[in-house]
Amino acid sequence: MRQKVAPRRLEARRSGLVAGMSALALFCLPADVAAQSTRVTPTLDTALTWTDNAGIDRDGGRDWLFEVSPGLSVSRSAGRLNGSLSARLRNLVHSAGSEDDSTYLSFDGRGAFEAVEDLLFLDFSGGITRNDYSAFSQRAPGDPFGFDEDNEARYWSITPRLESDLRFGEAARGSVSYSSSGVRSNSGGLGDQSADTWGLSLADPGGFRFLGWGLNYTRSDSDGGTAATGQRSEESVRGTLYANLSQQLRLRGIVGHESNDYADGVEDSSGIVGAGVDWYPTDRTSITATVEDRVFGRGYDLGLNHRMRRAVFFLGAGRDVSSLAQSLGTVVLADRDCFARVREIADPIEREQALIECLSLGVLRSNSAYVERSFRGGFSLLGVRNTFSLSASRSDRSRIGSITGLLPDDDLRDTERVRITTATLAWSHTLSGTSSLYATLARSDSEGAADADLELRRLTGTVGVDRTLGPRTRAGLRYQYEKTEGDRDYATNSVTATLGMRF
Repeated sequence: MRQKVAPRRLEARRSGLVAGMSALALFCLPADVAAQSTRVTPTLDTALTWTDNAGIDRDGGRDWLFEVSPGLSVSRSAGRLNGSLSARLRNLVHSAGSEDDSTYLSFDGRGAFEAVEDLLFLDFSGGITRNDYSAFSQRAPGDPFGFDEDNEARYWSITPRLESDLRFGEAARGSVSYSSSGVRSNSGGLGDQSADTWGLSLADPGGFRFLGWGLNYTRSDSDGGTAATGQRSEESVRGTLYANLSQQLRLRGIVGHESNDYADGVEDSSGIVGAGVDWYPTDRTSITATVEDRVFGRGYDLGLNHRMRRAVFFLGAGRDVSSLAQSLGTVVLADRDCFARVREIADPIEREQALIECLSLGVLRSNSAYVERSFRGGFSLLGVRNTFSLSASRSDRSRIGSITGLLPDDDLRDTERVRITTATLAWSHTLSGTSSLYATLARSDSEGAADADLELRRLTGTVGVDRTLGPRTRAGLRYQYEKTEGDRDYATNSVTATLGMRF
């Protein structure tokens, strides 16, 4: 290993609006491109929330919160451009009037564009949210009383790629890609982070032949957001040999090399040796597994998915190096509550899965790189009028390097390891063609290393009803109970009435 000279911190180059403006420009293409499949919908969402503990302490403190949020929704699901974006101007006013009153722009957009047929593609996402992403946050994600200006974050991800069939081999394909992603934040634990990744891939898995091959090169340069963390880099090259035992079963042998300087600028490198299997016993079942010896130890990516007519089962586990800048734009993040976020998903199983994913989301507030070990599993059952889901997940993140350069509110500053465990139950019942009843129960535990004395436990229960009042009007009523044990132990009850209109 050798000590590298600390490079100058990358300058802040973009804001979270970059991807949003790109998305808006693409959605507003001329009529011959956008055709008639683009939907532009003005919206108006209102909500009135009462709570018996606005200050989240043992003494309580009742308060009312009124929200009026005009917005615009754009979506397209056909042709060469697919995606959606939603922008809302959120206005939140407390009954007593206080410094907590807030007006800000909430934005969420993602999509894909085929710029040149079968050759040039562009994937993009971006957003502006206000949430406390700390694993030890006193307020639950989406708490309407927790949209503090200090928690505002703007994230983006833009990935152009060239991808095409090659003239040699039976099923050879090549691609070149570049991805730029990052987060800009007012939070003392996030800072301004960014990651730029180049990728080159050539592969001919073999088609109907027994043997196939693949080559892959990746380089990532990321900025931890402070002068001390500076620029970090990771580079890897892999060669893969495929053995096609049948059309349903494929084995993979992997060799390669990788290096990174995540540990305080000290470069570390190692060879990669691994194996994998891809098995598709039926059209509705997939089993994939990859295990490798890497620079940080044993890495793996395991997945099982099975879908029946009225049920879906999933199981996954992984261990890899990551950072917030690399993962923030790929997860479901928005300051709109989970129930409103999944309301427009037509498929009941997909809607239930999206709700479970949103409710069990665990994000770490850190500008450090870390090794993440994760597990997630669950199932959903669909009946004639009822849908039931159960999900459990665990993420175990270990800091790479020392605390030098970490920001004051960084979750990994006072502990080298943070573990988040969640379990979620969700049930919904169709009362009629225009109304539905739902209930959820979620438990989350966050804890640091044994010697860090960091721990937070949260139990949240929700019961609500939604009703369609007209073709463009929807109303709802929801009760929520929350109990939190951590630096401050408290319990709170809240009732929220919502009314949303589409024009």
